[in-house]
Amino acid sequence: MNQEKDQVATKPKSRRGRGILRVIFIGLFALFALYTLSNLFSSDPSVGYFRSVEGRREYLEAYDEVMATMPPPSSIHDINTSWGTVRVYEWANANDSDATPVVLLPGRSSGVPMWQANLTGFSQEHTVYALDALGDAGKSLQTVPLDSNEDVGGWITETLDALGIERAHIVGHSFGGGNAANFAQRHPEQVQTLTLLEPAFALNYPSFSVLFWGTVAILEFLPESWRNYGLAQISGEAPSDVGSDDPLARMISAGSAYYSASLPTPETLTTEELSNLPMPVYVALAENSPLTDETDAKNAELIPGATVKIWANTTHSLPMEVADELASELTRFWNENE
Repeated sequence: MNQEKDQVATKPKSRRGRGILRVIFIGLFALFALYTLSNLFSSDPSVGYFRSVEGRREYLEAYDEVMATMPPPSSIHDINTSWGTVRVYEWANANDSDATPVVLLPGRSSGVPMWQANLTGFSQEHTVYALDALGDAGKSLQTVPLDSNEDVGGWITETLDALGIERAHIVGHSFGGGNAANFAQRHPEQVQTLTLLEPAFALNYPSFSVLFWGTVAILEFLPESWRNYGLAQISGEAPSDVGSDDPLARMISAGSAYYSASLPTPETLTTEELSNLPMPVYVALAENSPLTDETDAKNAELIPGATVKIWANTTHSLPMEVADELASELTRFWNENE
């Protein structure tokens, strides 16, 4: 196991810029915090859906606005699975067609646009497939309930099979990191390497206080000042600094407000499950994250030969805060483990 703490200063960002990044990804965390609490009292799972035509339109307009700023995909796939149709964007790399492809799993209510800052770097030497999670806001369409994490792994493996991907470098952020870890534990034969970026639940269960303030931050019936205070408690920003007109933030806000998801919470891997992961694993944790802490790093050490890196001066929005540095490090990790 190789654990290190990155002490190299990251590129400076304005206070406003850092605030936008934190709003986007702390907002994602707030969403699955609320979802996790609601799961404690929910009945049977259902199918995710937009609550209104207007809400769907608002979400998709912001989604398309972000996608327009990204390199055009070489192909767009709509893959039929046993649980619904999965939207997949492909960025083919003609310079190294023999390289193992990279598959990206997003955080809650974000979809493919969340990789806006990362895509160019990730696709320099690898073909990249980015998925909208089935049962979540995005352009995938769920038709059958996801009753368990086995079902989540099922739609991922059926998607990879339909794309002709035998093995992939699997990458997940936040809730997607939890799903990626669960998938790797159940389907190791399809995982060349596993990359967990600030993974939710996979290595450790969030504290009740973080879940509480994350829930307060997105309850629409509460006064805005209360919601901003809740967000500030888990983001480190002043309540007056948490608003943002960034299209990615607007997309996530619309997804949380108008999309009703019904998804199983990723399972926390046991000591035995972590110790038995057979593939190379890279774990990126943020020094100032409200979600992960030293327990996550300690549990990650149980993975044989894992690289565990704590990125200095970063938050849960780590993928965007250190996009260039992360792409360089992950490309090297993938190339070393082809």
